[in-house]
Amino acid sequence: MEQELIELLLVAKKALMTGQTICAQANTYCQSSEMYVQTIDKIQPKLQFTNNHIDIQLIALERIKEYLIVQTTNSKTCISNYETQLEVLSIELGGIFDVLKKCTVDKDILAVNKERGHSIVDIADNEEVTLFDYISDQAITEIQRQAYDEIGEIESISAVLDNLIKSISSVISETALLRENAIVISLDEPVSLFSDDKLQIQEDQIARMADILTSLTNHYRQLGEATRLYQSDPEGGEQLNITVLQDDHDHIPSILEDLRDSLDEVKSISDEIKIRYQQYLKIQSGLITVLNQLEYFGSFQGDIICEKIVDTDQDVKKHETNLEDHFKQLASLAEWYRFYSSSYHYLLLEIERRKKVEEKQEALRRELMRTFEDTYNDEVQQRREWSLQHGEYLPEVLCPFIKDAPPRLVIHVQSDTGRLPNVSKET
Repeated sequence: MEQELIELLLVAKKALMTGQTICAQANTYCQSSEMYVQTIDKIQPKLQFTNNHIDIQLIALERIKEYLIVQTTNSKTCISNYETQLEVLSIELGGIFDVLKKCTVDKDILAVNKERGHSIVDIADNEEVTLFDYISDQAITEIQRQAYDEIGEIESISAVLDNLIKSISSVISETALLRENAIVISLDEPVSLFSDDKLQIQEDQIARMADILTSLTNHYRQLGEATRLYQSDPEGGEQLNITVLQDDHDHIPSILEDLRDSLDEVKSISDEIKIRYQQYLKIQSGLITVLNQLEYFGSFQGDIICEKIVDTDQDVKKHETNLEDHFKQLASLAEWYRFYSSSYHYLLLEIERRKKVEEKQEALRRELMRTFEDTYNDEVQQRREWSLQHGEYLPEVLCPFIKDAPPRLVIHVQSDTGRLPNVSKET
């Protein structure tokens, strides 16, 4: 029996040591789990804050992008309106020029101008001259060119804004993708929702394992006590009943298997918590990368984008002001040339009116000259008759003045101008 007790004792001791080792491992896993959970509790609020901060940054970039989209859309609309307006003015001026090119200047007007040395158009004798020959369209061409240049500048600014939109969109999409890849689990879920149940299962398993270890310890002590009693009284020891100890011995393999199963459960839970811990570390690393990218963008491109936004706003306003000035000039010239065309026809009417006035003045001059001549002749006749009746009896020295001739009235036409043109009926 002694040998049997010793063998049972050795097995019990080995089982106890194995159980202690298993429980120590389980305890280590539990401590690791608690450490992981504590770390997660500390970093989760920071990760939530960081994620919210990234949200704010992305929202700000979205608003900047939306603002740029509105500005670009407005610029493109303005470009279309300005091109239409410029095309309308150009067509209007082209129509006016066509009218001026078809309006031939009367040949006698050209002849009178040449007689007076005022001909500014170098033409051949048989060549027709139009109203268009008296103007220069180079000024209009230059204004139109300047207007197109201003529109081109606005188009260039619109292209710059498009590039800014693409750059910001790229940053937003890349940042969103990095954050999406980083956040492998929801940050809104409380840590306790995941960890409390896991830790409780581990605690339950540890308590169960502690009970098993206590039973193994008791079994080992009972075997030690039985062996000591037998060795102290071998003859009386034969009466010892070790049936219960033998039964406990038979259950040692299953007991150790239970311990290993509990250890596996504890380890599995610890691995889950560790995976969750590693996921939080991955989120932390990913969000730091996102923040670094946003900080880099803000430091190196943010200021440049803001300056470009301000500069482009000012430049667009400047070019729009210049365009408005060019359009006013073109509209003013168009109006002037319309009046120029109509005024030529009024010029023809004015020439005819003045010719009629000259004719009236000439008729009045002739009539007055006849009246003056008749008055003069009457006076000469009366003086002759007086001399015959009275003058020959008077001494000449008494009234030499009486022989003076009567005054003769004349009309002097004061005019430094030449003739007026004879406008043809065709004109």
